[in-house]
Amino acid sequence: MPYKIAYKAYAERDIWEIADYLSDYSMSAAENFLCEIKSRIEALAEMPLIYPKIVPHQEYRKMVIGMYVVAYIVNEQANELIIMRVVHGRRNYQSEL
Repeated sequence: MPYKIAYKAYAERDIWEIADYLSDYSMSAAENFLCEIKSRIEALAEMPLIYPKIVPHQEYRKMVIGMYVVAYIVNEQANELIIMRVVHGRRNYQSEL
């Protein structure tokens, strides 16, 4: 059974800011990003432990989608996948978690 998906406010803001930025250059790129992020996160809910932890012995994991990193936490007791941030891979996102 897939995990429930929850988004922190920062993650939702990140996604919309990225889509807004992409739409300045290409509306189709923004739409493609939104579709891909949604489908990849829904697929992640099936097997959330497949991706590595960002730092060993901490709870944050990361999934890379193109140039972007999705940082998330798996709460196995609640059967929940919590999307914490979605940021550009070159950004120093570890300090923001």
